[in-house]
Amino acid sequence: MAQHCDRTVTVQLKNLSNDTDLRLDDFLEQMAALKTALRETERVVAGGAEPSLYFTIKRLQKSSPANVTLEAVSDAGDERSEPRYASYVVRSLTANLRVIANKRRIPSKLDVPALEAYRALAEPAEKRLLEVKIQVGNNSVLIGKRFREILDSIMGDDEFSCGSVSGRLEAINLHDKNRRFQLFPTIGPDRIVGTFRNKDRKRFASAVDRYVTIYGRLRYKTWGSSHPYAINADDITIHDVQGGHTLEDLKGVSPGARGTQSTQEYIDTLRDEWQA
Repeated sequence: MAQHCDRTVTVQLKNLSNDTDLRLDDFLEQMAALKTALRETERVVAGGAEPSLYFTIKRLQKSSPANVTLEAVSDAGDERSEPRYASYVVRSLTANLRVIANKRRIPSKLDVPALEAYRALAEPAEKRLLEVKIQVGNNSVLIGKRFREILDSIMGDDEFSCGSVSGRLEAINLHDKNRRFQLFPTIGPDRIVGTFRNKDRKRFASAVDRYVTIYGRLRYKTWGSSHPYAINADDITIHDVQGGHTLEDLKGVSPGARGTQSTQEYIDTLRDEWQA
């Protein structure tokens, strides 16, 4: 990792509509989208580890166009606390965005959740006719309708199949219009996002922080992993893993299994069967 110390990212918001002043809701929505995109970038950089960066406001300019400069700081107690780590994350963000916008391809190591976060950067811009420029160092990229269209084209359509995924269910949203959850699977991607039906709200709410199997319509990308990145849930099973047995519990559960054989003779017999 290069020895860079500049860990700032600047966002410029220019209102292209008839309104001269930037709306507070639009500003907050854009900042929230940027925060998510930075967290997803760090997750990819850190190989799936829990993100450690937070962001401080170093400069805020209201006059048109509005500018805000954020500095990334890590609260980790390891090597991620070094400025060069924060610098690498913010530079990775603009590098990835520029590859998408200019080279029209998916940057290496990026998965669907990260790309969805990048796509969300364009939503406030399109909705309120904003020109959004994200800059790190000397590199910048414009985010808007064109960027979203390019990203949609290279991500391609979804493929579907019916199936199930198992893992720990976390980060659930129970709102009627945004019933979503995140599942951290036992194998495959870092997490899978999903939606559930209104009639299943209580069941999903009771499954938070539990090990579950979710059944439904799985969504894949042709260019991505063989594992799904999302699921539209039809059913859920909550597993009682806390009632599982320990090795000590299994001691003596089948006292006649060895017959007249000694322990060593019994193990040798099993080994012979494995090698057969």
